[in-house]
Amino acid sequence: MNSTHPCWCGQTDLVDFSSDYWCCEKCQTLVLKNWPPAEQFVVVSDADDFYGRGYYESHLTQSYGYPDLLARTRNDLNERCMHWMRIVLKYRLPPARTLELGSAHGGFVALMRWAGFDAMGLELSPWLVEYAKSTFGVAMLRGPIETQNIEPGSLDMILHFDVLEHLPDPRATMQRCIELLKPGSLMIFQTPCFPAGRRYEEMVRNKDRFLEQFKPTEHLYLFSRASIARLFSEVGAPFLYFEPAIFDYYDMAAVVSTQELTPRSEQEITEALLRRPEGRIVQALLDANAQYKELSRHYEELSHHYAELSHHYEELSHHYEESEADREARLQLLKQADARMRELVADRDAIEQVLSKMDASYKLQMSHGLARLLRRLQSPLKMDDLYKAMEERIASNSMADGANAAPES
Repeated sequence: MNSTHPCWCGQTDLVDFSSDYWCCEKCQTLVLKNWPPAEQFVVVSDADDFYGRGYYESHLTQSYGYPDLLARTRNDLNERCMHWMRIVLKYRLPPARTLELGSAHGGFVALMRWAGFDAMGLELSPWLVEYAKSTFGVAMLRGPIETQNIEPGSLDMILHFDVLEHLPDPRATMQRCIELLKPGSLMIFQTPCFPAGRRYEEMVRNKDRFLEQFKPTEHLYLFSRASIARLFSEVGAPFLYFEPAIFDYYDMAAVVSTQELTPRSEQEITEALLRRPEGRIVQALLDANAQYKELSRHYEELSHHYAELSHHYEELSHHYEESEADREARLQLLKQADARMRELVADRDAIEQVLSKMDASYKLQMSHGLARLLRRLQSPLKMDDLYKAMEERIASNSMADGANAAPES
C-alpha cells in the first residue's frame, strides 16, 4: 500500500491528522494514508474482490452493524429514499433521464421510475446488478462510469449517495459525469462532511460522530464543504446548493449544476406526481414520510421535555432528601431538648422535696425555740430580774437628761 498518495487536488505536502488520515491544508480534505491497490476499485470476481458480494452480505453488517441487504430493500424506501426524492423533485420534475451511481439494491431507481423518470442504476458487482434487476425490475449498468457507453450530454440528472468518498480519482470521475449531463442539468450527491478546522484530539474528546466515517479500508477522501465546492468548480459545475442531509451529524448533501437552478414549488411537485398512477404511490409515500417525520419531531420534543422534567424531578428529590435529613436533625434536637427538660423537671422536683424537708425542719426548730423562750418568760425569777434591769436603765437615762439641761454660768 502507498502511504504517500497525493490529495485529489494535487497537493503532496500533507499534514498528519490521525493514525489513518492526512489533512490537505490547501483544500481541507482528509486523505487516506495507506492507499489500497488499484484492484480494489473493480470487481472481476464477486467471491474474492472487495466490492463483490461479500461487501454487502458480510462486510457492511459485521464491520459496521448495518442491516443486511434484504432489510434495506424495505427500510430504505421510506427513510433515505424519501429524503432523496424530496431533493430530486425540488430541482427536477419528471420526465427526465437519470442515472444513479452505486445504486445498491435498486430501490431508489425503482422509486424514480414510479415517479416518472427514465431511471437506471450502476454498480460494480455483477451479483448486485442481478439482485437489483430481480428485486425491483430496474435497468442496471455494470462497471465504473468511465467505461460506460453513454453519449455525452444525454443525461438530465446523475445521482450518487455515499459514493464520492470511495472514488480513487474523484475529480476525473466527476468530470466524466459533467460531460454526460446536458447543459443546465444537475447532479445530486451525499457524502461525509469533514468539519474543517477541528483537530482530531478535539473530535475524540467530544465524541464527534464524524469519527464514524473514519473507515480506512474504503473511505479514501473525506471532503469538507470548502473542498466539495472547489472540486465541482474545477470540473465546470460552480453552482452548488447544499440541502439538509438525512444524517446531518456526519453527512452533507448538495445539488450541483453548470447553470443556476430554480427550485420547484410543492404544488408543482404534487401536480407532476399525480399525472401517473405510480406517481400517486410515490406521493402517498412522501405524505406518509412527512407524517412520520412530524411524529418523530414531536417525539423528540416530548423526549426533550421529559428529560427536563426528569432533571427537575431529580433536583426536587435531592432537595426533599436534604429537607428530610434536616427535619430528622431538627427532630433529634427536639428529642434532646425534651430529654433535657425532663431532667430539669426531675431536678426541680428533687430540689422542692429537699426545700420542703428543710422548711419542715425549720418550722420544727422554731417551734422548739419559742417554747423554750416562753418557758423562760413564764419563770417568776426571771421576770423580777427583768423588771429590775428595766428600772435601772430608766434611772440612768433620767440622770443623763438632767445634766444635759443645766443653765450656762
